[in-house]
Amino acid sequence: MARRLLLSYLALIALTVAAMAFIIYAATAQTFSHYLSDQAAAHSEMLPVMLAGYQSRYGSWDGVQPNIDEASVLIGAQVTLADAQGRIVAATRRDLVGQMESSDLALGLPISVVGSGGKIVGTVYVGRSLAQQRADAAFLSNVTLELASAGLIVGLLAAGLGVVLARSTSRPLGEMGRAAGRMSQGDYAVRVSFKGQDEVAALARAFNQMAEGMAGVERLRQELVANVSHDLRTPLTVINGYLEGLRSGLIADRQSAEMAFEAMHAEVTRLLRLVDDLRQVTVLDAGMLPLERKSSTVADLTFSVLDRIGPLAAAKGIVLANEVSTHLPALSLDWERMGQVIFNLLENAVRYTAPGGTITVRAGRAEYPNGRGEHLWLAVQDTGEGIPPEHLPHIFDRFYRGDRSRSKAGGGAGLGLAIVQGIVEAHGGQVTAESEGIAGRGSTFTIHLPLA
Repeated sequence: MARRLLLSYLALIALTVAAMAFIIYAATAQTFSHYLSDQAAAHSEMLPVMLAGYQSRYGSWDGVQPNIDEASVLIGAQVTLADAQGRIVAATRRDLVGQMESSDLALGLPISVVGSGGKIVGTVYVGRSLAQQRADAAFLSNVTLELASAGLIVGLLAAGLGVVLARSTSRPLGEMGRAAGRMSQGDYAVRVSFKGQDEVAALARAFNQMAEGMAGVERLRQELVANVSHDLRTPLTVINGYLEGLRSGLIADRQSAEMAFEAMHAEVTRLLRLVDDLRQVTVLDAGMLPLERKSSTVADLTFSVLDRIGPLAAAKGIVLANEVSTHLPALSLDWERMGQVIFNLLENAVRYTAPGGTITVRAGRAEYPNGRGEHLWLAVQDTGEGIPPEHLPHIFDRFYRGDRSRSKAGGGAGLGLAIVQGIVEAHGGQVTAESEGIAGRGSTFTIHLPLA
């Protein structure tokens, strides 16, 4: 990774430096050429006027060579004069006299000589001397050398910076790759370090969050295996004990046999309930819970559930108070599913409320805080033990048990509240829990369902 990044940086640096050097050299050469042309034009601006006067005075270019030599000395440049037909009639370089003007001769800057009446009678060329041309070539050569040196220095500095950047980018990526390898081997406690707020740091942060999430999933999986194993082993052990007693003849009389069958039936019912809870959680997680909605009132639904839970509460000496108004509007609900939600909440309240306590069911309507319209709320409030603050954020998690010994003794698998939340959310609502964690003040579970 680091090598590929470094090679990419070096290739980009080389192309950039080469392009910049070429552009700077071309711009310098062009600017220098314009400078020379402007300088030659400035030095020889009177030359075409003088030559035009000569042509007007003598009517030809005969004998003009001394004037060309004198002009060459004055302006410090080579001077070449061609007549109107393009034949060179005088020049600082005598070997050019008699030749026809052409671009191959590199005569210099052309300036038209305009005679009387505006007629062009010739062209004078102002060029650089051999010494000046060598100086010009030396200047451009020095510029090229300086550009090459500067480009080399910049390239080396950029290459060093590229090495640092490549390593700073590849190091966390390599660390994440190694961490991912450890995670694939089951080490979900691995984390990667990061600095800053760039994309690599964001990726490292997301990787750590993923690792934490996978660690949580693995923890829940282990808890699921442990909880389900315990909840399966206990009833199966009871059933196996009674079956061994029946087979060995230890349970021989009718009364003992009936007691054994009743106990086994209870344990089988417990197993079926656990399997059904697991199935419901699977369906809820997949978002495939079928709902058979019909118009129902919360008052009728609450009365039906309280009638079912009444004997269990009476057996513990707990008072059930129904304060749900019959004037609340009807909702489109799955009667059986929402009845299961209220039953689960009431059953939990009965389980964790001491004898002599009170469980109150209330309902009403209110506006959503974000202005999404009205909703109907139903609250189940008890005077039980309460939920400790450290457990409150996790009570709706799958297979979560705040007090494991109490949960196992009560026969719960940590799925009841998860099922409650899934069913309520399938109806488009939400469920919340409030508790001070103080015995006697209990807990309050509130269901919020949209009216529309």
